Amino acid sequence: MAKKNNTPSQSVWILFATSTLLLSAGWLMKSFPVFIFAGLAPLFAISDQAKDKESPWNHLELILLSLATSLFCARIFDTAQIIPILAQSILFALAFAGYTFSYQSLGSRLGKFTILFFWLALEYLMLKLPWRQDSIFLADALLLKTSWWKWNTSLGYLGVSLWMLTVNLFFYLGFYKYSTINWYLIAFSILLIACPLIYSVYFLETPGINREQMMSVYGTGELTVSENYKNRAEFIVRTATWVAVLILLLAIVKNKTQKK
Repeated sequence: MAKKNNTPSQSVWILFATSTLLLSAGWLMKSFPVFIFAGLAPLFAISDQAKDKESPWNHLELILLSLATSLFCARIFDTAQIIPILAQSILFALAFAGYTFSYQSLGSRLGKFTILFFWLALEYLMLKLPWRQDSIFLADALLLKTSWWKWNTSLGYLGVSLWMLTVNLFFYLGFYKYSTINWYLIAFSILLIACPLIYSVYFLETPGINREQMMSVYGTGELTVSENYKNRAEFIVRTATWVAVLILLLAIVKNKTQKK
């Protein structure tokens, strides 16, 4: 059985640099944004070091900086967007802070998949805010590759965010979780990218749910969307929100109980 990787604290800078480069490349290479599928994996590894500290923000300032840098690239270095970029970076960093806080209260029973619930819940929150049109969702990294996600008609536009987060999670498990690289998990991660992509490109003709349709359901009402999507809307992130709230409540209760 493979042992966990007790990475020395100084390697957090390597993780930070790797993530920043991959995420930035993913946002800048919109015609072939494959690096986005692995860019969050090093940030998951940073959260491993943060979760054992007294404060849930230890090392998470690097996660915030990495996210801010990559979102700045997503905005094509538009300095007028600095404040919105920082605000959204803080919001996404809360997904990792929520995980580390919950881990410190609930212990090892809490898996890294918890970050996915928190991230998707925050994307749902962005959908409900008045400035939703200016928000950047993880799925937007594939905005120009509509042929890759025609399968999302039943999951919604942010089902693409779930896909990308899940692949990142398995890349984290393959590269960073254990003392040696787990090539089976790396292969599974690649299959997790390739199979939905190939199925979508070569076997589906109906276009998927796009960002404009999602925004129409959640505010603008400018486009006509199918009744099926209108009824279900972005149920993936809506469900993730309830799960994230439940995890946080359990963590808060456990934290209060431990202090008594």
